[in-house]
Amino acid sequence: MWLDFESSGVRLKNPVLIVAVSTSLPQYRALYSQARELGNFMLGKMDFRRIATIHSSSLAPEVTVGEDGVAALLGCYLDLARGKRDIILLTGDSSPMEDQYRFARIVLGYAKELGVKELYSVGARWAENPLSPEADPQPNGFSTDKTGVERLRKLGVKLIQEEPAPFFASLVVGMAGDFGMRGYKLSVDHGEPSPHRRSVARILETLSDLAGFDVSTEELRTVPPAPPQITQPGDDSIYR
Repeated sequence: MWLDFESSGVRLKNPVLIVAVSTSLPQYRALYSQARELGNFMLGKMDFRRIATIHSSSLAPEVTVGEDGVAALLGCYLDLARGKRDIILLTGDSSPMEDQYRFARIVLGYAKELGVKELYSVGARWAENPLSPEADPQPNGFSTDKTGVERLRKLGVKLIQEEPAPFFASLVVGMAGDFGMRGYKLSVDHGEPSPHRRSVARILETLSDLAGFDVSTEELRTVPPAPPQITQPGDDSIYR
């Protein structure tokens, strides 16, 4: 495993780390991309600046090729938003696929150096039956300790109990305590069609209450207009 980790020195105020990375596997991307969508929404709505980039063999063995034909390695990125408390957001082209324990240790070790005491990881739950497409997603989750569990309960988060919670987004929560952090996992049952606007809104509303930042989800609650339909010969039109 190799790592290319570059960062700029920063001094933070009561920082919190939000982990928002999703799988890049094509067969799962449409079902389990809620974390990526949430991270992209926060980056677009809040004033973030890049403080670190991670390139790792934990990510998929591929490159992205842009519109200009230029290739780039897959990466994960840490961005900082200043506020009443500072928000560090981990996003990326993919969640790690190999050596996830070591990848988590790299992220958690860097977060500890920055003074992070709370970690919030978001995404989709994996072990449940899917919701119907019309159902309103409800936040569910777990924490590293009973104090965290009680905070989730008071906010109406349904507790995940007696089931496995696989992959990096959950693993990093389980490891947070070893780095002096309280970890939380916030998720929704899958089933809403992509791009999961209602799911992202529900997670983000709960997350902002827990982590103490403000971001409007009104845009996510507004149904976008349907794309215009192009009439073709043979349709119910003057061509028929």
